[in-house]
Amino acid sequence: MEYKAWALTDVGNVRENNEDSHLLDLVNGVFVVADGVGGSQAGEVASEHLCKRIGDIAEEVGELARAKDPALDREAREKVFQVLLDHIHEINSEVYGIGKEINPTLPSATTCDAMVMSNNCAFIAHVGDSRVYLFRAGQIFRITEDHTFAEQLKREAVADERILERFRNVLTRSIGGKPQVEIDALFIDLQPGDRVLMCSDGVTDYLSGSDLLEFSNQKDGEELLKFLIREAKDRGGADNITALLVEIVDSRQENTIRDQSFDTLRQADILGKIELFEGLGLRDLIKVLRIVYERNYTDGQMIMTPGEPADCMYVVAGGRVELTSPGQTPRTLKEGQHFGALALVSEEIRESSAIAKGQAMVLVVPGAKFKEIVEDDSVVGNKLLWNLLRMMAEDIRVLRKGSP
Repeated sequence: MEYKAWALTDVGNVRENNEDSHLLDLVNGVFVVADGVGGSQAGEVASEHLCKRIGDIAEEVGELARAKDPALDREAREKVFQVLLDHIHEINSEVYGIGKEINPTLPSATTCDAMVMSNNCAFIAHVGDSRVYLFRAGQIFRITEDHTFAEQLKREAVADERILERFRNVLTRSIGGKPQVEIDALFIDLQPGDRVLMCSDGVTDYLSGSDLLEFSNQKDGEELLKFLIREAKDRGGADNITALLVEIVDSRQENTIRDQSFDTLRQADILGKIELFEGLGLRDLIKVLRIVYERNYTDGQMIMTPGEPADCMYVVAGGRVELTSPGQTPRTLKEGQHFGALALVSEEIRESSAIAKGQAMVLVVPGAKFKEIVEDDSVVGNKLLWNLLRMMAEDIRVLRKGSP
């Protein structure tokens, strides 16, 4: 995969020093935007330390990300995340210690958006309220959610704009703010023509998603970044402003362009139509997609065999699958339908069989990883468990209705 990248930063109209930092490593495909917090240059120290330390491990994590195809290889994908997140947890501890030395009563902290490029995919580690956007086919998609008290209140259905505005910049997560930190790990596909914008809140405090999309249709590359910074300053510029843009270039080499069946947005659309994932927005679905991987089958190939351990749920993403259960007529499942959901809560032995009818692609949701999502993210986890409970209740209702 070929790509170009640009980055610009500006102190803004009010601040005396720039506490934003960024890393642009084209060789290793590693990019970072960090917005320091703390005052008295403590934020500047935090963001600079984060970028330097990720720069130190860029070669290691970049080579690991490109060693295999993480879209298909679940173990390879998890290995990259393990290494990347372990390093960021270490950096969090370091920044926390540095902050205590600078000012024991006022933590030194920073946001973190780190992106590692792979073969037509990207690994993203996100903490704080800097943002990552994806521009694709004339549309804009916000990939990350803000870790702010205001965003938390929104999830709890608080709609009072005065309250939300008051807590808009109050971070609930940061690098260095506490001894431990929870990191959002996100995995997306990238296609020729895609552009990924990483930016601090000095941009997004003044420019909405629709603004960014409009301007991206008018400008390219570094000119777009210059325009965004100028607009943010013209509209107030009260904070430091940093923007980093990565553009995926069509190399026109057949062996570098994967089958576009692996498409984050398409997968999110498929999952979003299933009752289990009802009520999850795009950003929540992208969190779930980190653990989802695809499998392709040929006509007649077994997908699920009776007698094997039930360790995952399957979602038909292309083609058709014939499902046969004891005492029931075989059913043909098409795109968007799922089977094997009991594996998400139980490790029993399979009784049903599933076979591909023609070419078929399924999305696999491992039971163990599903449980990790539920445990690690209380908001998403509660939605998933409630939906799963409703699904099981419906299954019981159907069984009762069909019993003599």
